[in-house]
Amino acid sequence: MRWFIISIVITALASGAAFAGPNAGARLMVQGNVNGVSTNGFICADIPIPSTCEEMDPSAIPDSETSLYWYLAVVVSPPDNTPNFNTIVFGLGDYITADTYIGYWGPCIAGALEISTDGWPFPGEGTAVSWTPDCVYGYMEPVYYFGVYGYAAGDIPLDVHPIQGGVVVDCSVDPQSDDFFGFGAMGVAGSPGSNPYCPGLEPAPGACCFGPTVCVMLLEEDCLSEGGEWYGGDCEDAPCGPNPTQTTTWGSIKSVYR
Repeated sequence: MRWFIISIVITALASGAAFAGPNAGARLMVQGNVNGVSTNGFICADIPIPSTCEEMDPSAIPDSETSLYWYLAVVVSPPDNTPNFNTIVFGLGDYITADTYIGYWGPCIAGALEISTDGWPFPGEGTAVSWTPDCVYGYMEPVYYFGVYGYAAGDIPLDVHPIQGGVVVDCSVDPQSDDFFGFGAMGVAGSPGSNPYCPGLEPAPGACCFGPTVCVMLLEEDCLSEGGEWYGGDCEDAPCGPNPTQTTTWGSIKSVYR
């Protein structure tokens, strides 16, 4: 059974995502134990999931009995999808283990098989979880939990698996994988954490200027992080300077500005 499930995951990942599957655009978001309720060992059932994506909160306050900060990783699907999945693959980004230490972790789905890298759940490690042949169909499905000791404020970001990326695999006979569109971050010991934009609420790209003649359509946060000057609107409006503006793509100029 173990090798059967492994083959399902590997086959789905190797097949690529040439076409959008039923889980396209899904995010792996974070919901924290914002009320500090005692979980009594049933973390995935005791931490309530909000009724809407917009209400999800990646921060937490300590469990009233254990002083642990508890979090759920939740697969959030776009409202136009027909979500169905039985395998997820993801990892953890960089965080300071001396400040935020993960002491407990595991799948939310009973009977799930988990195959992790040797150092999981340390920074840069990853895990794959499958509960085939069962399947879940919800638009906001808790799939994993973490219990964290918080010694100083900090974030623990969900991220891609270091080898297999970050994907969700559907329940079809010929499994299809979709990349996670974005990842949340657990906010520990007073940190607010973060979540990606909810499906359907993504901001529109706008004009980003690199010098007086180069304009690229980017999201504001991407523009600023790459050293551009954000104007919004459309590059056709020539916002970058008094001279004619060259409209181009980020891929064609990033090698120049990095």
